[in-house]
Order: sequence, then C-alpha cells, then structure tokens
Amino acid sequence: MLTLDLLNRQNHEIAELTKVLAHLIQEREMCDTDIASNLLDQYVARVQEHFERNNKFVYRDLLTHGDIGINNTARRFIEGEKEIKKLFNDFVGRWCRRGLLIDDHARFVTEAEDIFRLVSKRIQAECEELYPLARRLPREPEGIASRV
Repeated sequence: MLTLDLLNRQNHEIAELTKVLAHLIQEREMCDTDIASNLLDQYVARVQEHFERNNKFVYRDLLTHGDIGINNTARRFIEGEKEIKKLFNDFVGRWCRRGLLIDDHARFVTEAEDIFRLVSKRIQAECEELYPLARRLPREPEGIASRV
C-alpha cells in the first residue's frame, strides 16, 4: 500500500544514498569499484521510480481538489519535476551507460554534486510542502493511502 509515510521513507532512503555517494565519488579510485557502481545504480533506480510512479498518486489527489491554490501547488511541483527528470536523465545517459563510465572525474563529480543537490532540494520540498498538503486532504477510498 502506497502511503505518504512510505513516500517519506523512500525520500529518506534517497537522501541516505545521496550522502554516501557524495563522499564516495570524491576519490577517483572509488568510482571504479563495483560497490560504487551498484550504489549509483540503486540511487538512479530509486529516483526514477519516485518520479515515474510514486508522486503521481499525490498529484492526482491535489489536482482534483476544488481549491485553486492546492491545484497550483501540484502543477508547480509537476513542472519542477519535469525539469529535474530531464536533467537527471541527461546525467544518467552521460555517466551511467552500461555501468559507471568516467572519462573526466572532475566533470563527473561536479555534475553528480549538482544532481545530488537538485534531487535533495526536491525531496526536501516534497517532505516539507507537498506531502503535508496532501495529508490535510480528506481521503477517498481510491486515494493515496489505498493505492499500490
């Protein structure tokens, strides 16, 4: 069952992966390890799943609510998510094809830090603004708490 608590836990897991990876990638030799590659794969999968599947349930409830302010908040988050997904997918395409491929470590670290910061700010905004707003809405039988 997909709940706001589960979404918060997923965001926490993404945040933890971000913190570990941010330190791990600083050393070029660490980037060549299977462990670093596997952790980055986990991070990519979690972030993509979060954006592709999980938030859609929250948006549906907010977009169908009668309050224009709530609708606008949902639309703002959706638009922001589109831009983040584009940047994230560009990063993944450049660095994570068939494993972690780094030909310019300094550039990789800079781009990874930018992505980590962007995703971290986004999940913080979800936890502090989007999910509390969704929690205040009355739940229907088909609402977020009952969806998988």
